[in-house]
Amino acid sequence: MAIVKSTAPAIKANSEKITSRMYERMFGKFPYAKPLFKNAPKNQPQVLARSIVGYAENIDNLAALDAVLERIAVHHVETSILPEHYPWVGESLLGAIKDILGDAITDEVNDAWTQAYWYLANVLIEKEKQLYKELLTDEKKKIVKDTAPFLKENGESITTRMYEIMFTNYPDAKKLFNKAPKDQNKVLARSIIGYAENIDNLSALTGAIERIAANHVSTNVKPIHYPWVVECLLQAISEVLGDKMTDEIKEAWFAAYWFLADILMTREKELYAQ
Repeated sequence: MAIVKSTAPAIKANSEKITSRMYERMFGKFPYAKPLFKNAPKNQPQVLARSIVGYAENIDNLAALDAVLERIAVHHVETSILPEHYPWVGESLLGAIKDILGDAITDEVNDAWTQAYWYLANVLIEKEKQLYKELLTDEKKKIVKDTAPFLKENGESITTRMYEIMFTNYPDAKKLFNKAPKDQNKVLARSIIGYAENIDNLSALTGAIERIAANHVSTNVKPIHYPWVVECLLQAISEVLGDKMTDEIKEAWFAAYWFLADILMTREKELYAQ
C-alpha cells in the first residue's frame, strides 16, 4: 500500500497521459474491448484518471471510495463487463504506467501496482456478480413473458438479424458456428421463445439448458462471447420491434439474458473442467 500511495503524485501529474496510453494499448491488443466503451463519455480517459488517482491516494482507506466503487460496478454491469475483461485492463494499465513513468516504475513498484489493481478488481468483480444476480426482478420476468407472443410471430426475423449484426460487428464469432445447422436462426428463435414463456419456471428448461451448455463447450464458446450476443440480440429486437421496444422491455430482456447467461456460464465452466 505504501509503495502505491507514494506514487500517487507522479500518477496524478501524468494521469491523463497514462489513461490515454492505456486505451491505446487495450484497443490495439484487445480490439473487442472497444465496443464496451461505445457509450462512454468523450472524456473517458479523464474519468478513469480521476478514479486511478483517487484509488492511489486512498488505498489505505477504501471506505472513502465506497460510493465511487458502487457507481463503477453499476456502470460495468450496464455495459456487460465480465471478470474476463479485467486482465485486458490490468495488462494495458500497468503497461501504460510503465510507458509514461519510465524508470520510476521499478520491479517493486510494478509488483505493488499489480497487487493493488487485482485487489480492487476483485472487489468490483464481487460487487458486479451480485448486481447481475439482482437484475431480474419479478416485474421484469412478467415483461419478458408478455413479449412471448411477439417473439413467436417475429422470432426468426429477430435471430436472423441478430446473426447478421454479430457476424458484422464480431467476425470472430463466425468460427463458433462452423458446425451449426443451416436453420440455426430457427433453433435460437425456439430457444428464446421457450425462455420467455418459462422464465418463471426454469425447471421446465433444464434439459434444454444442459444441451445448450454442452453445445457451447463443444464449439469453444467462452464467457467473453456473451456480451457480443446480448448487444446484437437487443439491437435486433429493437429493429424488429421498432417503436414498441420501450426502455422497460429492453431493460427486462437485458436482465433476463444475463440471468440465463450466468446459469450457462456456470455450467460451462464445470463442463470445461471435466
